[in-house]
Amino acid sequence: MGELVGFVPPAVVGATLASVGASDLVLVVGLTLAGMLEGAAIGVAQARVLAQYAPNVDRRDWVVATAEAAGFAWFVGMGGGALMGTDVAPPSLLAALLTPAWCAALIAMGYAQWRVLQRTVSHAKRWVWVTAGAWLIGVTIPVAALSCAPNDWPGWVHAGIGVVAAVAMGFTVGAITGRTLERLLSSERPV
Repeated sequence: MGELVGFVPPAVVGATLASVGASDLVLVVGLTLAGMLEGAAIGVAQARVLAQYAPNVDRRDWVVATAEAAGFAWFVGMGGGALMGTDVAPPSLLAALLTPAWCAALIAMGYAQWRVLQRTVSHAKRWVWVTAGAWLIGVTIPVAALSCAPNDWPGWVHAGIGVVAAVAMGFTVGAITGRTLERLLSSERPV
């Protein structure tokens, strides 16, 4: 549910800015801010679960870390995409230069959350890599789904595809990370 609610700001901001022909810079900034709202929604939903199963985890720090990491990921993803559409350098060189940043964006959520989680859950480093893998799989869902819809289809169809894709993405990431969190908490030892 956190991802479904969280995906609304980037979807609305992205569609609105694209419809008015906003520049790449405005799109990157707008979607970075909307991505932080997405991260906050995800963080709040996850913090509610943590309150029940890991009450010692600082929920406020969790939400802040999740929002910041999501904003970073959106900035790198959209900024890199915008650069790839320019002629500042050959696409192959840009891809080579941007690959480390894209990897950092993929790892950002798990790393930021791990910094909060590791304060109270021992052996939590696995969270970084599992979360990165979960988001890699999850993000491909809306990208693939929306790529299959021709641009000339009605906006309501794109919106419907986006909602279904957001639910599928949230379910996928939640299932993978939820199982990992369950395992981490079952072997929890005070740090």
